[in-house]
Amino acid sequence: MITLNKTIAYAKSWKQTLWIAFLLGLVLPLLLITLEPFDNSNSFSYKYLILSGYALCIMIPILSIHPLENYTYKLQKNRWFIVNEVLYIVATIFIIFVFAFLYHFYVISGLSTFTSADIWDFIKTFGLPFTPILIPLWLYLRSKYGVIEVPLSDHKNVKKDEKVTINGENKSETLTIFESQFIYAQSQQNYVEVYFDTENGMEQKMFRSTLSNIMKQLPNAWQVHRSYLVNLDFLTAVEGNSRKRFMKISKMDETIPISQKYYEALEKRLANSSQNVQN
Repeated sequence: MITLNKTIAYAKSWKQTLWIAFLLGLVLPLLLITLEPFDNSNSFSYKYLILSGYALCIMIPILSIHPLENYTYKLQKNRWFIVNEVLYIVATIFIIFVFAFLYHFYVISGLSTFTSADIWDFIKTFGLPFTPILIPLWLYLRSKYGVIEVPLSDHKNVKKDEKVTINGENKSETLTIFESQFIYAQSQQNYVEVYFDTENGMEQKMFRSTLSNIMKQLPNAWQVHRSYLVNLDFLTAVEGNSRKRFMKISKMDETIPISQKYYEALEKRLANSSQNVQN
């Protein structure tokens, strides 16, 4: 369950989602025409046109669920986790199966009544065999056109600094600080070191926990690397090149590495704020 809480890229825009739905919708009719799993070798009127209708069985569910996706994404403060992706794929693929069954039953076969057993038989016989082909492509497209966002700072509507309590797996591991005091966190195997600002300078506390669990307890912390969370208010500069980039933050001399995916989101944020990226 630990890896299910990892942040991943998310395709938020309708344009990206429409393009993904179109490409997946294009693949299914091509597979049906090529493989002919429904014994479509027998000729019937407008065969290829009718088989192309299966594209809608993919496109409609994907586009219909997208508003719910975006709603969940916003609730999670513009974060999308692996667990979200798993639930989304499972739910959407089931709806696609149902749409495909109805299309096959009424349009292709021309029948009028069916039972729930007919649906499950269709899913097992024709739906599941296509799953290993469609899902990897689907995940690839969502990752390719998705981004990991770093929300822009809204200095006009700065909320009152609130206290947060960080807890580890052990009962004795607890820390209460203001959100603004958090500087960064670094994971090391089964432990996470949390660094925070005090009147005496930067201090640290170690927790037996995962970075994902710590991130859930720090609403304003953002992941820039698989092992690091940072408070972007302490960011002073970004250095490096396309192969390796590092973040400089105040209160410390060491740099923090930035993964490429997270850099793209960070660059977008800095481009729309008063901060500058130094390459």
